[in-house]
Amino acid sequence: MQMPSSTAFAAFVRSQRLRTNLTQDELARAVRKSRRWVHDLEMGKVDPSLSAAVDVAAALGFTVSLERSERSDILDGLFEDL
Repeated sequence: MQMPSSTAFAAFVRSQRLRTNLTQDELARAVRKSRRWVHDLEMGKVDPSLSAAVDVAAALGFTVSLERSERSDILDGLFEDL
């Protein structure tokens, strides 16, 4: 599965936040961001880092897993100097 588009992730975050009865302030505190950042995320104005997207998903009660696929050479190239 690929990372969702900013628009799709924005809609997911908003719908799940509302489903779990979290306010934007509560979600912001959970992910150590500002309420404005959460608002902008839900409006599709923020393209979150992978780390921020994982934090948001966790705060909403989801887990994220990464699987190695045929396209792993992209990640391999990023991490070869570590």
